[in-house]
Amino acid sequence: MIRFENVTARYTQETGIFDLSFAVAKGELVFLMGPTGAGKSTVLRAIIRDIPIEKGIITIDKTDVTKLKQRKLPSYRRNIGMIFQDFKLIKGMTVYENISLPLRIVGLSKKMIKDRVTKVIELVGLKGKENSLSMRLSGGEQQRVSIARALVTEPDIILADEPTGNLDPIVSDDIIDILQSTADKGTTVIMSTHNYPLIRPRKKRFIELNDGRLIHQ
Repeated sequence: MIRFENVTARYTQETGIFDLSFAVAKGELVFLMGPTGAGKSTVLRAIIRDIPIEKGIITIDKTDVTKLKQRKLPSYRRNIGMIFQDFKLIKGMTVYENISLPLRIVGLSKKMIKDRVTKVIELVGLKGKENSLSMRLSGGEQQRVSIARALVTEPDIILADEPTGNLDPIVSDDIIDILQSTADKGTTVIMSTHNYPLIRPRKKRFIELNDGRLIHQ
């Protein structure tokens, strides 16, 4: 599903990812491990083509995305759901409005939007919070909104960039449970984290980076 072949993408001569190769299968949940500055976020940015690829090939479902023209990137990115550590919610919007935003942007019907939003709100455990302002929710609830917004477009890939970084251990476990449930339904999930004790009980595959280079996979 996702394959890196000798990929180099950097911000400076010594910052980025270097000659990186790995593969992630469809429906797999993989943890991207490493300390701050290891290159985890760069890998995710490379997948969504938010950073120039200097060398190598990134293949998504047999398509070489390093060769995609700029005009085709918006369409390509619609098939990828992003989850961020700082949530990136619009504070003046309700839970429903935040989650439905990607669907409204692409012009889905009100009925389809309602059906999809209702489904993901129940999945992430926010039923009854639809009309609450996002800024008034707890950190864990805001992250659930962020996850629901990523899932509502029914993407093939979810990229989660340190989604548990600001959350307590119990809430963090709940977030990973949601991501695992998503992977079990066929979505490919890559979650970056520096918190090995959090993911160790999961006994899942992890890809470890340091200084932009592969240490373990």
